[in-house]
Amino acid sequence: MIDGIYLAASGLDAYTKKQEVIASNLANTNTAGFKKYMADFTIKTEEAGGVGTVSADVSIDFAKGDLTYTGNSLDMAIDGEGFFTIETDQGLRYTRNGQFQLSGKGEIVTANGGKVLGQNGPLIIPKGAGSVTIDGTGKIKGGNNAIGELLINSFTEMSSLIPAGSGLYSASDIAVLDTNNLDFKIEQGYLEKSNVNVVMEMVDMIENMRSYEVSNYIIKNFSDTLQQLISSQSNAV
Repeated sequence: MIDGIYLAASGLDAYTKKQEVIASNLANTNTAGFKKYMADFTIKTEEAGGVGTVSADVSIDFAKGDLTYTGNSLDMAIDGEGFFTIETDQGLRYTRNGQFQLSGKGEIVTANGGKVLGQNGPLIIPKGAGSVTIDGTGKIKGGNNAIGELLINSFTEMSSLIPAGSGLYSASDIAVLDTNNLDFKIEQGYLEKSNVNVVMEMVDMIENMRSYEVSNYIIKNFSDTLQQLISSQSNAV
């Protein structure tokens, strides 16, 4: 009976964690390039005692979101594989959010000031360069002058990427770059939408809440039964 209470209690923790994941996904429905989190339940049996527990393991779904037209010349979307490469004070970061702008120095940067990298370093649009155009391979021009080419990177294992806030990811120590024959096309004037499906998230939220209530009910029943057993034993003495 105690094992049953322990298993149901661990389930409450797992359902709470999944609820937090769903809430985060819904909060980022309109965040460009956002990749939704997933909470997968697993039942584990501890080596000592054989007591089972339920846990929610969180992972990231890197499936591509739909592209939406904005018309802004510095908005970019990757139609296919890879990530924009960003230079930050904390090191290199990677993102699918191509909502960029110009800094006071003419650098192409993220909303937080991270520098968008090209094949030869930060991309800088000189003053008076004219309209910015970006072709499908990521080559950037200011008027008729070549500015540089976007540095698009990817990895052999997406699970090696760690969320770093603001739609950025850092590469873990085991991450291996995979830049050979990347299949992508840069779309200027477009942004990649979040890959969160609001309807599915709401359905998951309702199912998760029901599961939480069932686990809570089971714990209460076990607790009541245990209390009755203790009372009956006390009366017998």
